[in-house]
Order: sequence, then structure tokens, then C-alpha cells
Amino acid sequence: LALPLVIIVSYLYRLLTVGLITRFFWKFTEYRSPTKDGVIPRNIGSKTANYYHIRSFMLKYGKNAFMKGVFPWLANFYFNFVGSGIVKKGSTLEESVVTDKNINVGRNCYIGVNSALSSHFVEGIFGNIVFFEIKLGENVTLGGFNNIAPGCELSDNSYLLPIAAATKHNKTKGNNYYFGMPFRRIFKKKIMDYLKVSEEDLERAEELRAKQENEKLKRQKKVTNDKN
Repeated sequence: LALPLVIIVSYLYRLLTVGLITRFFWKFTEYRSPTKDGVIPRNIGSKTANYYHIRSFMLKYGKNAFMKGVFPWLANFYFNFVGSGIVKKGSTLEESVVTDKNINVGRNCYIGVNSALSSHFVEGIFGNIVFFEIKLGENVTLGGFNNIAPGCELSDNSYLLPIAAATKHNKTKGNNYYFGMPFRRIFKKKIMDYLKVSEEDLERAEELRAKQENEKLKRQKKVTNDKN
């Protein structure tokens, strides 16, 4: 019993050390050159571009250590602790190439396998870096192999079917299913055909959505009352 416990504690200590070191250097680079939305030029000398690359490099080891480790759900703690992004309670981030910085993920979201919240794009091999925050509301689902481009905002209860992709600065109205590249809203009949569900199933889903909306309003009202 003692040996497994020592191994687990040592493993968690390693993860914490990685988080602390990354946080220290992340805060230092933010002090020297704060993260800002915009287009970063690469054809001229740029401190912003240099620190962008440094921060991207720093995150990779810790991200892989957490996400590919024994306790992948601790990745949420890593991103919040370091300060590279915001991941709120109840959200799950599956393994992906990016999804590590300048993201704001709401409550109870699911980011499926190989779904990329890509807050940065490089325009060509030596082109400029397009860098904008990606925002997700509550109860947003990315089914898998989705790609969300810089500046996108997915509103509450947006459900992306697998392989759906968003172009830059795209925004959903929420409370809908989306499919395709670039994604577009899918209508009820096609949802039923694609997901093999009945109209009653969709009605139950709508009732659940309404319940979640009411709970959200209650939380917001409680926060407002606490402030007053």
C-alpha cells in the first residue's frame, strides 16, 4: 500500500512542479509583453512575436504531461493556474493539438477528441499570426475533430456535430445543432436522421435546455444579490 501511495504522491508533485515553473515564466513573459488580440507580423522584428513563440513552447510540455497522464482532468487546473486560458467548472477537454491558450470555456462544456480551439492561425508558411480569443458559453459540445478558428464565439447550448468547423470570427446564436465546413445550423428533420433520434427525444433535450437556462438565471441572480 505504501509504495503505490508514494508513486502517486511523487507523480502529483511532479505535475505541481511543472505547473509552478510554467506559471512563473508565463507571468514573466506577460509582464514583458502582455497577450493581446490582433495580428502579429512576422516579416519584421517583433517582441510580441518572440514572446508568443516562447509562451507556446512553454505550454506544450505541461499540457502533454497533464492531458496524456494518469489524471487528464487536471489539465483544467493547469490552464487556469498558469493563466493561459479559462476553463470553468464541469467542462472536459479531450486531447488535441492546440486548445491551450487564449480560450474562455464556460461551464459544462465538452471539447471532443482532436477538436481544436485554435486561437491562432498562421497565414501561409511565413505569414502573419492571427491571434484572437475563443469564447464558449455554457453547455457547448464539440463532437470530435472540430476546428474553431480565432475570434469565434459559441453561445450557450451550441452543439457541433463531428468534423464541423468554424471560420474566423464566427458566432453562433446558440440553442442549436451545427454541421459542415464552414458550419451552419442543422434543421430538426436532418438532426433526427443523422442522430437516429425521435421527436420525443428532441423534446426532452429541449426541456433539459430550458432547465439549464433557469439554473443559469438563478446563479446570475444569486451573484447579483451577493454583490448588493
